Amino acid sequence: MVMINQVFPVKKQVPLQGLYLGERLADMATEIGRSVVLTDFLTDKNGVIAKLDKDAHFQIPTELKNSSDWGLFQELIAQADVTISGGSYFKRLATSQDILYQFEPGNAFEKLGQWRLDSGYKKRSPDVAIVTRHLDFELPEKLLKSDRRRIIFTTDSMARSDKAKTLKSANIIIVGSGETSVDGDRMVATLSKQMSYRVIVMASGPDILDLLLAAQRLDLLYITQAQVEIPFKDPATVKTILSGEREISALKEFQLSHQFMQENVVTEDGSLISQSFLRYDRKDLQV
Repeated sequence: MVMINQVFPVKKQVPLQGLYLGERLADMATEIGRSVVLTDFLTDKNGVIAKLDKDAHFQIPTELKNSSDWGLFQELIAQADVTISGGSYFKRLATSQDILYQFEPGNAFEKLGQWRLDSGYKKRSPDVAIVTRHLDFELPEKLLKSDRRRIIFTTDSMARSDKAKTLKSANIIIVGSGETSVDGDRMVATLSKQMSYRVIVMASGPDILDLLLAAQRLDLLYITQAQVEIPFKDPATVKTILSGEREISALKEFQLSHQFMQENVVTEDGSLISQSFLRYDRKDLQV
């Protein structure tokens, strides 16, 4: 059993596996009397989450990617009633990490799918919400044939388009949520109040994070901070968790609630690093 060190708010050793399942997010939603909205990012020490590769695509650096972080992220998604992704994810499915079917039988995290069923969830996998200004992507047939609810949040005008009508005919819910872009407040209100989702996990990038922050709709921010620095010369060649090169400390409405440290982590490129697991809570979140 892999053990890690909790360094805040108290010092002790805890098991890595099950660390985020222990967050009991559905119970948290019950306690506060509303939905919980959260996200999780893997960063370097400077907030870098992705770097341009030789094909001019932003990818998570191999110096950061590791199975411990990925496993904890899955523990958060396993507690979700619905996950939020971006339309761009469906344009690059072939080269993207799986956040659609990983809990299904035969896949990498099928045990978490069984955990969901044992814990009272009706389906092995969460429903899927997609944020996009354009409907220029195709949903995979496997998702269309599943019993999962699919919701697309787009602009008001795009929601009235012919493509939207075609998608509606395939039992996809289309929700107009803004004039020029998706409004984070309207989106979360729809998911929480109209659709009664308790735990909402944003599993996309910094653009949708910005939407949630601007709307003051993010409750929990999980960060795995690898204790390395991704080298770059041109800021345009990297993506950071926050726009404008801001640091997490700039989010004055959030405070650190938990910190864990893991040593001797093997990354995808074979490096050996240490990393911190951090959780920031919105200050007005009473849990």
